[in-house]
Amino acid sequence: MMLPVLPQRVRSLLARRFGDRVPVALLAANRMVAEPWFIDVVHVEGSLVAADGWSLPHAKATEFFLNGKRFESIDYPRVRPDVGEHFWQRRSAQLSGFRCRSVSVAQAYPDGVMKISRSGDASAIDSGRDVLYIPDQRAHANVPDDDRRFRVIGDRDLTGFLNTGATDFHRLSEVVQKLTGRPLWAFDSVLDWGVGCGRLARHFPAERSQALTGCDIDHDNVEWCRANLNGRFVTSSLAPPLPFADGAFDIVYAVSIFTHLRKALQDQWLAELRRITRVGGLVLTTVHGETAVDFFKLPPREYAQLKAAIAEQGLMVSSGNSQLNGYVEKPEEYVNVFHDRRYIERHWSDYFDVLHVIPGYIFTHDLVVMRGRG
Repeated sequence: MMLPVLPQRVRSLLARRFGDRVPVALLAANRMVAEPWFIDVVHVEGSLVAADGWSLPHAKATEFFLNGKRFESIDYPRVRPDVGEHFWQRRSAQLSGFRCRSVSVAQAYPDGVMKISRSGDASAIDSGRDVLYIPDQRAHANVPDDDRRFRVIGDRDLTGFLNTGATDFHRLSEVVQKLTGRPLWAFDSVLDWGVGCGRLARHFPAERSQALTGCDIDHDNVEWCRANLNGRFVTSSLAPPLPFADGAFDIVYAVSIFTHLRKALQDQWLAELRRITRVGGLVLTTVHGETAVDFFKLPPREYAQLKAAIAEQGLMVSSGNSQLNGYVEKPEEYVNVFHDRRYIERHWSDYFDVLHVIPGYIFTHDLVVMRGRG
C-alpha cells in the first residue's frame, strides 16, 4: 500500500505537457473527494480505552464511538499542524486532532476486534469508511517477519500491518453485506487475489476457512501462509492464467494489485478475473485515484499537473516499484500506476458491470466494485 515516489523525470514531463494550465487558486476545496481520518495510538489498560488521532473537520459536529457506544470523553477538534501541512488543499485541516477516552469499558475487543467509528454523512455504500478496526494483538502472536510484511505494505510496522489488515478486510465485507445481505465470509468460494503474507486473510473467520483461497506471485509469502494460516493458498504468476476453473469464485477481492500493472497486464487480468468469477459474483479491487493524489503531499502546481495528467491518460504509470525485487519475474513490469475514475467506468465495463468506484475506501486507495456477467 506504499504510495509511489514521483520521480523528477515524471515531474518534468508533467510540467512540459501541462504547464500552468490549471490555476492553483482553483485547487483549495472545502471537502475532499474522500474525507480521511486516522487513529495514531490506541491504549488499553484495564477498563480504560484511549484513542488519539485525526479526522478532517466538518460544519456538522463529529462524534466518536467505541464498539458502537459514544466515547465518554471526546476532545475535538485539537490543533494538528502536521495534518494541516499535509492536506494544504483542505481548509481547516489543521483543526483535525482528537483525543477520546472511556474509563468503564467491560470488553475492549468483543469477538477479538475493537471498532472505533465516527459520525459522518457518507452514503450507504461508503459508510464503512467511517469505521476503523483494531484487532487484539494477543490473538495474533504468529505473524510474518519484518521483510515479508515490508513486501506487502512497504514498511515493517507490525501494528499497522494488523490494524490495516483488519480494517480493510471488514470494510470489504461491509460492502459485500450491503450489496448481497451477507458478509464476505458467508459465501462458498472467496479468492484473496494477491494474498501476500495474509494481511487480510488472517482475519477471515477460522470456522469458514474452507471457503477461502489465496494466491500471490510472491511464492515465499504463499509458503508462509500455507504453514501458518487457515485456508488454501497457491502460487501464481505476474501474467494469467490462474489455476482455477471458469466461474470458480463467488467473491474476488484484491488490495493494491491493479495499482502496479501496466495497461496490457491490466487488461489480461480483467479478462482472467471475468473468467474465474461466476455470473453475478462480485469483484472488489483497489486503485490509486484522486484520493492517492490528495495524500501525495505535492506542491500546488505539481498537484494540479498530476491530476490533469491522470485525467488525460486514464491509466498513468508514474514510476517503477522495487518492493518485490527478487520475488517477482520481470520486475520491470511491476510499476506504480494511477487510474482516472472515468477511465475505469468506461474501459473496465468491457469486462464487468462497474457498480461503484468508492473514493478513499481503503485509506489512500479507491475501491472498484464490479459484478460478473456472462
